[in-house]
Formats: sequence, C-alpha cells, structure tokens
Amino acid sequence: MYSIYFDFSSFSYSDFSQNEEATPPIRPQITSIPVEFPSNQTPIQVPVILPLSCISAAAVKIQSAYRRRLVRNQIDRIRSAAGEADRLERLIRRQDTVDAIRRDPRERLRISEELMAALLRLDGVPGFYAPVREIRRAVSRRIVGLQELLDAVADAPDVGEMEGIPASLEEIVWGIWEEEDGREEHWV
Repeated sequence: MYSIYFDFSSFSYSDFSQNEEATPPIRPQITSIPVEFPSNQTPIQVPVILPLSCISAAAVKIQSAYRRRLVRNQIDRIRSAAGEADRLERLIRRQDTVDAIRRDPRERLRISEELMAALLRLDGVPGFYAPVREIRRAVSRRIVGLQELLDAVADAPDVGEMEGIPASLEEIVWGIWEEEDGREEHWV
C-alpha cells in the first residue's frame, strides 16, 4: 500500500490598526493528512440494487418503443394498400377505362384482381390495436365499394337506340342507386 502525504497550510491574520508593531508574526500551521491508495488486488464488487420503479420504467419504455414501431409498420402497409386503391379508383373513373371494361372481360378481370390483391394485403395486417383495426376496416370497405362499382359498370345493361348511351360513370352510378332505392322500397 502506498502512502502519500499532502501538506496544507493555514493563515490567520489580524488587523491591529492602532499599533502596527503589536501585530504578531505570521506563522503557517502545517497539518499532514495521509492518503492511502489501494494495492493491485482485484477490486471488490459492490452490488447495485436498482429500485423496482427504475426497472419497470425501463421495461415500459422498451415496450412502448416496440409498439410504436409495430403500429408504424402496420399503418405503412395500410397506406400502401390505400394508395393502390386511390390509383385504381382514378383508373375506374376514366371514361376510356369504363369503355374498355364493357368491351373486354379481361380488362374487368385485371382490375378486379388488382382490387383483390390490395384487399388481401390488408388482410395480412393484424388488427390487434384498435386504431389500426379501424383504419384497416375503412380502407377495406373502400376497396369493396370499388369492386361493387366495377361490377356495376361491367354489368350495366346494354342501352337501346331510344334510351341513348350514358354520358359518364356518374350516370351509371346514379342509375344503380335508383335501382337499389326501388329494391329497398319493395322490401319495406
């Protein structure tokens, strides 16, 4: 064991303003304090016991970070399916697509399969968290609505000479809604 001594000195000063010669001489006081360093032996391990609140707070923090990441990934998957639904909706609303769907059953099948693929991607998103489940449900309802619209456009009746050709997709949709309103009145 090594020992080192540090010397500290202290002063005391008094002011005798009346008699300058009566001032005692300054004599420093020296005190030695021994400081011991540990030897080269292995250090002693001191156990650190954290309170349970620190441990549980750390666990909560880790779990919330994991849940945030999980929800963010699920929302991203739902957003990609919603983006695909947006693209398909714009495609279905175009008049040349409506004409192609009526002419060619393969075109109808292609768009229908794309809608089903988007719906299947949504089915792959687990709905454990309520907000994720609600967003997924809204997007899936929208895709199912697009499928019904596609079927309505494809199954639109052939127009005779006297009736004329529907000018747009909106006329077809309004015609379908009027038919559904008639059915609802029938069931009432």
